[in-house]
Amino acid sequence: MAKKVVQEEVVTTSQVGVGRLLRLCVAAWLIPGFGHLLLGRKWRALILFVSIVGMFLLGLLMRGEFFTVRADSYLQSLGYFGEMAVGVAMPAARFFGYDGGDPHFPGSGYGTAYLVTAGMLNVLALLDSYDIALGRKP
Repeated sequence: MAKKVVQEEVVTTSQVGVGRLLRLCVAAWLIPGFGHLLLGRKWRALILFVSIVGMFLLGLLMRGEFFTVRADSYLQSLGYFGEMAVGVAMPAARFFGYDGGDPHFPGSGYGTAYLVTAGMLNVLALLDSYDIALGRKP
């Protein structure tokens, strides 16, 4: 029996276009799920948008704290970047008067965890849209 050799087509960033990938990643970072929307995956984009923004809003309702860059520990600095990964939502919350939470509120720790988790989920969504654009994932 003859064996067929199947050659997989490897897509590189130069074939897709670095500019297109950069625009896709920035759009996916700024607005959760928007990278998937640009790729034509409307339902996945809607699910990601609702889940990430919903998680961020729940964190705000639980009065979660915003981390700062100039924190005492490295973990708090990483928490800041985790919260910034949610995109436009964190600067928008600050713009509309959210001062960063109340550490004495009973659910504040859970709210902070929701804020950071929303950002990390957005990073995973960004990486997923990047892989889809490169053709690594169907």
